[in-house]
Amino acid sequence: AVGAALGVPERAEALASETRTALATAATRTAQVPEAARKRVLFILSLQGGRILASGRDTQAAAIIEMAGGINAVTAFEGYKQLTDEAVAEAAPDVILMMDRTGDHAILDEQLFAMPAIRITPAGADEAIVRMNGLYLLGFGPRTASAALDLNSALYPQRQETDNDRDPS
Repeated sequence: AVGAALGVPERAEALASETRTALATAATRTAQVPEAARKRVLFILSLQGGRILASGRDTQAAAIIEMAGGINAVTAFEGYKQLTDEAVAEAAPDVILMMDRTGDHAILDEQLFAMPAIRITPAGADEAIVRMNGLYLLGFGPRTASAALDLNSALYPQRQETDNDRDPS
């Protein structure tokens, strides 16, 4: 519809085709991650008063985590809510996912991993964090498949090395 409105329907169809292909590639790569090997991912939107504001079910963050082959570590609620320290420990994330922010909204790795609730999780023990541009990660536009593939590569870097070893191109 946008392509037709702008008078460039061929370019719009080409973009739609590229996007469908990229989404299929993301789905294929995700399907290659065995269920038992999937990482539990905690998406942290922000810290409010020293408490973690995290993503539950039915959010853009939960959707991109799933598209990338991860498991959303928090499923007890919908939307975004503050977590107690006990809820963070119970979530037991393997990886923390955050938007790459600056200024007043920035949370430094040292600050995050110093939090007792984070420190006792597998992600805290390994200091496993992935930061991505928020609009790229959660915008769900034509770059969604690329964002899912990038997140998949960040979550499973050893799988990417194996895939690259098999593919001479």
